[in-house]
Amino acid sequence: MTHELDDYNMTPAVLEREWVLTIDTPNGGLEPVLLALGEHLPLKQGPYDNCMYVREGGFQRLRALEGSHAGDEGTIQQVPASQIIISIAPDPELLSKAFDVIFAIHVNEEPTIRVTEEWGSRSKLLDDKNNPNRYWNRPDAKELHGKAVG
Repeated sequence: MTHELDDYNMTPAVLEREWVLTIDTPNGGLEPVLLALGEHLPLKQGPYDNCMYVREGGFQRLRALEGSHAGDEGTIQQVPASQIIISIAPDPELLSKAFDVIFAIHVNEEPTIRVTEEWGSRSKLLDDKNNPNRYWNRPDAKELHGKAVG
């Protein structure tokens, strides 16, 4: 099945169909999920890998019911949480592998994972190395480029 956005060509970029996974996780379990995703999945965007986005500052809210590991607690629990957003090629085997990785490392018994079909931009990597707006040409390059975490 094709869509008009498949490989849509623009001057600086092309659009690529992808599956986007949004994974909710308590903040206490965030880092192991990030590491496992980067280690086991090809999270590529052009000439970069280990690409993911983390939204912080939220919380998860739930009540454990009978049948859960916690049992019927009778109280509503709330814990600081984040969302991890990754994109993968639209491939059922890769999606299955992603679920295996997430379920193996996630702290929740019932991880919340949403899957959507979207189109992401992929730069044509134009020869704009002298563009003054690129991070490497700015005085705040170190801040914009981030810190090494692995």
